[in-house]
Amino acid sequence: MVSSSDLHGMHVALATPIGDDGEPDPAGLGRLLDRVSDGGIDAVCPTGSTGEGPRLTVAQRRAVTAAVRAHLGTGHLVLSGASAMTPADAVDEIAGLAAAGTDAVLLAPPSYYPMAPAELVAWYRAVAGRTALPIVLYNIPAMTGVTLAPHAVAELAGVPGVVGIKDSSRDLEYLQEVLYATSGADFAVLTGTDTMLLASLTIGAVGAIAASANLVPSLGRAVHAAFVAGDADEAAAAQRRLVDIVTACRRGTTPAGWKAALAWAGVCSANLVPPAAPLPKPDQDALGARLEELGVR
Repeated sequence: MVSSSDLHGMHVALATPIGDDGEPDPAGLGRLLDRVSDGGIDAVCPTGSTGEGPRLTVAQRRAVTAAVRAHLGTGHLVLSGASAMTPADAVDEIAGLAAAGTDAVLLAPPSYYPMAPAELVAWYRAVAGRTALPIVLYNIPAMTGVTLAPHAVAELAGVPGVVGIKDSSRDLEYLQEVLYATSGADFAVLTGTDTMLLASLTIGAVGAIAASANLVPSLGRAVHAAFVAGDADEAAAAQRRLVDIVTACRRGTTPAGWKAALAWAGVCSANLVPPAAPLPKPDQDALGARLEELGVR
């Protein structure tokens, strides 16, 4: 059973390679998994935002999870993203993801309707009470329109089976408030913002689930390792390089830039899940030129 301590470290927010037929591409997925595994990541997190999970069907999310587990074996923690509007649907999907081989689930709150903190707590409690898989909360208000209030996160941190949170708000003050609110709990706080990795670690985050780990998995790991070792200069230098690469790849609509970068690296196509369109060719060419300048391989 996954605990909060298992979430410490650098994890990849895995992209989902897509073929020209609009379906997940097994060969591209295999190449991507080899790249991130060779880069030293601690866990693989498929079907989240970078993995275009909400654009995939429930069956596709399960199939991608099964393919990830089959390729990696038991050597890595797998933390799959689930997408659901109701507790019942979330419970059903989590059961399917568990059968496919995930170790835990990354679960964003339902979108569309605004929800008060107490309602969000009740929603997550209803899910956690009916599944055996550990749950990592997912705060990504830019996508969901919902923010998990720090006091609500603190309450959920005491719910059996809720083991951590990924915060992709890009709000360091919010992250700090969550860290303070959950300081007495057995609960892991992770950042989803690569450009704030070192700052997040400095104030108490225990790691990251990062899109950049698809392209440069060893770089975020270098930031984390230098920070843990107390080498401030090395951590800062690695963070600066990471910021340059992330900034270069922030093109088009998420995750078009990362897909284009992976295509440039020869890992998979630049395709997004239909009907979303890939980055236009001139932008792909400009990105490739910038990555060449930055020495990415």
